[in-house]
Amino acid sequence: MARAAAIAAVLAAGCRREAAAPPPDLPAVGAQMSLLRFPGSGAGGAVEAYRPDSLRPAGWTSYPVPRIRSVLGADLDERLLWALDTRDSLVGVDLETRGVRKRLGRIVTGASGADGSLYLVDATRRIVRVARREVARFHDSLPGPPRALFGTVSDQVVAVVASPARLITASAEQVVHSVALPSGDVAATPWGDLVAVASDSGVFLFETGGPRDQRQLASGIRARRVTFSPSGHRLYVSQEDPRIRVFDRFNLVELAPIELPGPPREFRVDASGRWLLVHREAGDSVWVIDLTTRRQVAAVLAEWSLDLPLVAGASSLVVRQASDVVSFDLRAVPLAEAGRLEGGGWDIWIALTWVPPERASAALAAADSARLAQDTALASGIGPAPVDSTALYLQVSRTQNPEWATLLVKQLQADGYPASVLEPVEMEDGFRVLVGPYPAREVADSVGRAMGRAYFLLRLPAKPQ
Repeated sequence: MARAAAIAAVLAAGCRREAAAPPPDLPAVGAQMSLLRFPGSGAGGAVEAYRPDSLRPAGWTSYPVPRIRSVLGADLDERLLWALDTRDSLVGVDLETRGVRKRLGRIVTGASGADGSLYLVDATRRIVRVARREVARFHDSLPGPPRALFGTVSDQVVAVVASPARLITASAEQVVHSVALPSGDVAATPWGDLVAVASDSGVFLFETGGPRDQRQLASGIRARRVTFSPSGHRLYVSQEDPRIRVFDRFNLVELAPIELPGPPREFRVDASGRWLLVHREAGDSVWVIDLTTRRQVAAVLAEWSLDLPLVAGASSLVVRQASDVVSFDLRAVPLAEAGRLEGGGWDIWIALTWVPPERASAALAAADSARLAQDTALASGIGPAPVDSTALYLQVSRTQNPEWATLLVKQLQADGYPASVLEPVEMEDGFRVLVGPYPAREVADSVGRAMGRAYFLLRLPAKPQ
């Protein structure tokens, strides 16, 4: 009871004084998700799947893995999870067979690209790319220890190295480009085509392909943290004041800021792009901002780490509280626990757009029910009515760089998807990468789930026959 009272006190102190109201229902753009738990303590154990909304087991368990140091991501096309164990070896977990394999050793760090490719840096600073179960070693070593690593959609890797700080773009054959970098927090778009650096004199933007332009944004400010939205359309910047500034990354126009109760220490945007999680400067609580309304909807006692907190699916907030992991439903008012897993705080967590085969039918039924409820709400006037159209597309990317758009289309077409580029009417619209068309929302969503990529539905006028 004491712990519940303490949490309630934090919630009451952190939330705004306005009357609490649930966030608006909006059409879901993400697929059904699972929480994967990797053993981060003891001698190791199985990787286990859980339901984000209740933290109940989802009926899937892998064969034993060693104790895990960090989780790198997943290649959903190949149905593989990737992690590094405490002995610096790469560990792969097969989602279909539940089997485990150790492939490479002496790995310092790694990152997963948006297309599922895995980029690793070994003890000799050589880059290793793992894609479609094939391993390729890059020719050149990095000139310094890597601070950050980002994958791209062109089989290249973007690395930030220290001493001296440089931004390096490399392919398997050579270092393609290298440029000096100011010191500060670094972020990249999901596709790796743009890198932002927060510095004492502003925010610097570096293109990693095409003309490789360099620009300065918000010059003269002391930027502390930067991050991009999942689509790469928005750039979020924090300073020492109680707000987060927002910029359109294409035309560099500053949008309305997000006001906060106090200065932020760090922050992240969830995979759907709707929720902003902010770690407050003083204390161990997290503010949750609904980006559709720009209002704070919750303040939760939580520890901040690389894996948690996160939002899984449409509205399941998952946090670490001491040795436990706790789930909340962000649509509930007042906010209350939806599930608690004692001892889960010692382990490492990742949210994945995948459900075990045993849950597939139930997950699809739940998704259909949610879509029906939300579509009914939209038709009742809660949200904008959909545009009349018989052509539905999945938009998976928008970029100002036509070369990047063309590369992504070729990659998607090679995987069997009907991808194309929608050219901009106005230059600030960007080049949109689309998959489709599809005759119905259910068909389009099923393809989106199979792709395992972030997407949203786009309605366009049907092409004349």
